Amino acid sequence: MTELKSHENNIAKFEFDVNYDEFKKATDTVYKRNKSRYRIDGFRPGHVSKRILEKMYGPEIFYDEAIQIVFKKPYDEAVKELGLEVIDQPSVDLDDIEPGKDVRFKVEVETKPHPELGDYSKLIIEEVASEVTDSDIEAELKKQQEENARLVPLEDQEAKMGDTVNIDFDGFLDGERFEGGKAENYDLELGSHTFIEGFEDQVVGHKAGDKFDVDVTFPKDYQAKEFQGKDAKFEVEINSVTRKELPELDDEFAKDISEFDTLDELKDSLKEKLAEDKKEYAKSLYQNQAVEALIKKSKVSAPKAMVEAEIDYDLQNLDQRLQGMGISLAQYIEMTKMDINQIRNQYRNEAEARVKANLVIDEVALKENIEVTEEEKQAEINDAAENYGVEDKEKFKELFAKNVSDKTLEENIKRRKAVDLLVENSEILPHDKYHEAVGDDHKHEEKEESEDK
Repeated sequence: MTELKSHENNIAKFEFDVNYDEFKKATDTVYKRNKSRYRIDGFRPGHVSKRILEKMYGPEIFYDEAIQIVFKKPYDEAVKELGLEVIDQPSVDLDDIEPGKDVRFKVEVETKPHPELGDYSKLIIEEVASEVTDSDIEAELKKQQEENARLVPLEDQEAKMGDTVNIDFDGFLDGERFEGGKAENYDLELGSHTFIEGFEDQVVGHKAGDKFDVDVTFPKDYQAKEFQGKDAKFEVEINSVTRKELPELDDEFAKDISEFDTLDELKDSLKEKLAEDKKEYAKSLYQNQAVEALIKKSKVSAPKAMVEAEIDYDLQNLDQRLQGMGISLAQYIEMTKMDINQIRNQYRNEAEARVKANLVIDEVALKENIEVTEEEKQAEINDAAENYGVEDKEKFKELFAKNVSDKTLEENIKRRKAVDLLVENSEILPHDKYHEAVGDDHKHEEKEESEDK
C-alpha cells in the first residue's frame, strides 16, 4: 500500500516498501550480471564469489544497481494507485538498508499543475476573412505559371533580378579564405535574398563568363559569431545565366497542367480549393485565438520539466529533418557555430507557449468532463490512414497502436474537443469592434490588478 505523505505546490511525496528478499534477489542479479568484471588478486577473473566481494567492499557494492532493478515496478504502480500525473524524474531517498527488513523508498516527484481558469463562457476573438477574391485566384495562377516556367539560357545578356545564375565563388576574410565560403556550380536566383545582403545586387548587370569581386559585410547578428560585422570579399565567376519564360494563361495552359479543358474551369476549381483552404486556415486561427484568450484570462505557468520535454520533442524533429538532408545534429551544431544550449533556447518561447496552451486546454476538458468513445478513436485512426494514403488500413492500425499509446490518442481527441468548445463559446467580432472590446478588457484587467494591490 502506498502512503501519500503530501501533495503541495505540485510536489507529491509518498513512500512504499520493497520486500527485503526481493531486494536481496536483485543484488544476486547485479552480481551475476557483473561477475566477469570483478578483479581481486589471487582469484581468476569471473571467479570472485559474492560473499568475498561483500566482505571486502561491503554489501553496498551491489545496492545502486539493485535499487534500479526493484524501484520501477512499485513506483509505476504507486503513481497509478495515487492517480498522479508526473512530469519529471523522481527524487528518491532510502532509509538504511538492513538485512531482513523491508526497503523503504521515500519519493518526491513533480506533478502536472492545474491552472486557475478564467471565464471561458464567452471569449472574444477576431474575425478572419475567408472569402476568396479574384486577386487570390490570380496569385494562385501566377504561382502555377512560375512552377511551369521554362528556363531560357542567356548567352550574351546581363543578369537581372529574377534570373538564375550558376556561379563559382570563393570567400575571403582579411585576405584569408574561410571555411564554408567556397562553392562551384551554385545556382542562385537573384532577388531570393539567399546570400548576404548586397551580394545579389552586385551580381546583377554581369553576363556569363564574367569574373568579378563582390564586397559585403556580414550582419552584426549573423549566426556565426566570428563573422558578425566583418567585411568579406568574394571572387565570383558566372558560368551561365537563365531567365524564366512564363507560359500564357489560356485554355492550352489549363489543359497542360490540369484535367480541365478551359482556363475558366481551372479558375473555378482553384476557387473551390482556395475556399476550402481558407476555411481550414480560419478555423485554425479561431482555435489559436480562443486558447490565447483563455490563457490571458487564466493563472497558468509552464513548469520547467514540461518545457524541457517539449524542447526535446522539437530537437527530435530537427534531427529527423536534418537526417533527411544527410546532415547529423552534430554537423549542424558545427555549421551554425552554436552549442546545444543555444539551439535549445531557440525553441524555448514556443515550447513555453505550447505547455501553457495544453495545460488550459486539459483543464477545460477536465472541468467539462469531456469523454472519448471507441468510435471516435477508430475514426481518428481511419482519418490518419486516409491522410497518409494507406491502402492496408488494418496493417496501419497495428503500426499506429505500436507507436501511439491509447492514452496519447485519447488526450489528443479530448484536447481537440475542448478547443472546439472554446471556439463555440467565443464571440467573433470584426477587426474594429474586436480591438475596442479587447481594449476594454485590458482596462478591466488593469483595474482588477490595481484593486488587488
